[in-house]
Amino acid sequence: MLLQKLIGRNQRLDAYLDVAEFLSGLFLVGFLWTHMLFVATIIFGTKIFNKVPAILDATYISYVGIFMVIIVILLHMLVAGRKIPANLQDQLIIWRHARRLSQKDTWTWVFQVVTGISILILASIHIWAILSGWPINAQISAGRVQETFFWFYMLFLVVCEYHAGIGIYRIAVKWGWIHRQKVGKVLTVITCSIVILGLAALLIFRFVIKAGGAP
Repeated sequence: MLLQKLIGRNQRLDAYLDVAEFLSGLFLVGFLWTHMLFVATIIFGTKIFNKVPAILDATYISYVGIFMVIIVILLHMLVAGRKIPANLQDQLIIWRHARRLSQKDTWTWVFQVVTGISILILASIHIWAILSGWPINAQISAGRVQETFFWFYMLFLVVCEYHAGIGIYRIAVKWGWIHRQKVGKVLTVITCSIVILGLAALLIFRFVIKAGGAP
């Protein structure tokens, strides 16, 4: 890749790209966790859930936010993807290296790459589904989950939260913020809590909310 060649010749560029990866990753994790909290408002009823997107639409935050998130996702994919080997032979070498070492941090990087590629595909489908069914409300969301997307969103939820949790863990360890065991425990609690909230919301959309009408 051209970017990898340029980085090999310019350590300052690599440092700037590390900062860009760090900031874009933090932004996306913050967005993901905030987004999941908004989705989880369905636990308190359709009126509260519907009020959130209505406010975001009225203030144009949702329209600007979607565009901004797409741009940051593409930026993060570019700067983080520079560390992924470009050819299959090098990728197989890393896989064998990870198996030989059997070290947690090595495997987290491998799974970070796999989940990152998966998120790119899943997020594209999710954004298309949301935009094609605009505006967002509980009934439309319930219809989407009940008709086609229940298992899709189950997978998307787990993959996203794993990627976010491991991403923050790797950032904290790399930049030396907190001891890895402490940050690992905190992030495990946060990730599991958000996954539980997400699963609860999905089950409500699947079995409680009537598509096209309030429960």
